[in-house]
Amino acid sequence: WMNDKAMGAFSSSVAATVIVNEQLLQGEVRLLPDRTGTVTLESAAKTPISNCAGRLRYSGTTSGVMDVNCNNGTAVSMRVAFIGETRGYAYGQTANGPASLTFGLAPQDAKAYLVVPANQQWVVGAEALVLEPK
Repeated sequence: WMNDKAMGAFSSSVAATVIVNEQLLQGEVRLLPDRTGTVTLESAAKTPISNCAGRLRYSGTTSGVMDVNCNNGTAVSMRVAFIGETRGYAYGQTANGPASLTFGLAPQDAKAYLVVPANQQWVVGAEALVLEPK
């Protein structure tokens, strides 16, 4: 119990955005002092994927691996690159196409790392990114 409380007190939570199976989900990445973390994501739209969750583990000083599972059975292992203490991006491949994720980045910066589906385009809001049909 004490270990869990200490880990929680020294963890960092940052905003996250993912595109998986051509769907946009947003949530947070929680980075823990033991060089692990968690990710929780939800879709604001009515889409087949309504939520995803996963675990992160560092594999090097500025790299890691994130395993993400979604409610519709989609699973993806993503390679993570850290560009700061609490900022980074990740890429992976599902059975249906590419997956990309950013965390700790402002919406304007995040869009540079996310793979946008061919039939959609970005609309950048003050607080979040939105995908719309072209």
